[in-house]
Amino acid sequence: MTTSSLNEAILRILPTDKDSDAWMPTSQVIKLLTDRGHQVDYPRQVRRRLARLERDKLVLSTIAGQQLLWQRKSWLHGANQMAGLMSASEAVAFHALRRFVGDKLPAAVTMDIEPLFKAADTRLSQAREDSRLYRAWVNKIDSVEPTYVLSRPPISPEVFQTAVTATFFERELLVRYRPAYRATRESDIKLKRLWPLALVESGGLMYMVAQSPEHPPRPDKGKPDWLRLLYRLDRIVSAVDSGEKFAYPRDFRLQDTIEREQVFDFLPEAPVVLELALEPGDSKRLEERRMSKDQRLEPLPDGRIKVTGTVVPSIKLRWWLRSLGAAVEILAPPALRDEFARDAAALAKRYGTAA
Repeated sequence: MTTSSLNEAILRILPTDKDSDAWMPTSQVIKLLTDRGHQVDYPRQVRRRLARLERDKLVLSTIAGQQLLWQRKSWLHGANQMAGLMSASEAVAFHALRRFVGDKLPAAVTMDIEPLFKAADTRLSQAREDSRLYRAWVNKIDSVEPTYVLSRPPISPEVFQTAVTATFFERELLVRYRPAYRATRESDIKLKRLWPLALVESGGLMYMVAQSPEHPPRPDKGKPDWLRLLYRLDRIVSAVDSGEKFAYPRDFRLQDTIEREQVFDFLPEAPVVLELALEPGDSKRLEERRMSKDQRLEPLPDGRIKVTGTVVPSIKLRWWLRSLGAAVEILAPPALRDEFARDAAALAKRYGTAA
């Protein structure tokens, strides 16, 4: 027998005869389903599901006073029993999943698979011959930011989980958003209707890619596409899941947004051919990590290396060029060279050095 996602959620929620509270009333089942992000249109919907699961011999019921109580059959094992069936490879996979992406999963997912996380911990803690190597693996891997790390602005846990859950279930959000670097009073921030499409972490900040039903395509005004913007979660003052589902756009693909549109490079411009003169030591880095697919390197008469390639000018590209300091000279395009020349002159003046 196959079960729907709502049925599976119910089976995860219900206690067994091994739990201290072995029975659960229907009202509590509905509350926990709602807390985990599952949409319950009316109580009778859940009662019907429970009755069907009972007919399929997956759950049991009993009456206490005027309440109908439910219990899951113990064929769904607890953590200790599951650990006995879990391989070391599966255990280390769940352990790593919780460590690296556990905080980015919606409650509807994490609460449903929490028994698997516990089973993984139990399996790796057992005194088996292979346990030490698998247990040690997650402490042998990590990730480090490539640049100097500033402190991460705090995100309201309630806002974060609301955004994650609405994104997962494709439901509309009602958001009050504080614009960047503006001293705006919270009472002046207007409510926005947003359709959350994706969540992306970049440079220690968490962004939501969203479109608004209030800004649909307007071909008559030269706007054939949906307006899709980035919203930093730490700038969201409040977020409410409206419960209204939206039709996820077929033309949206997150990888295209990241790689082709390069919106996370911030303010991308039209592609240009970038020509740089680099000191030999710094040009070696570009032999290992290219700045573009069509990158070319050639020696210059003064001993430096000329690097040429097609790039998309953006804030991130400028950050990278500035991080090279005096080791780089921008040869082309002229507009970018002039921009950096003005910045260099201003910097020299600020430090009291002749340009």
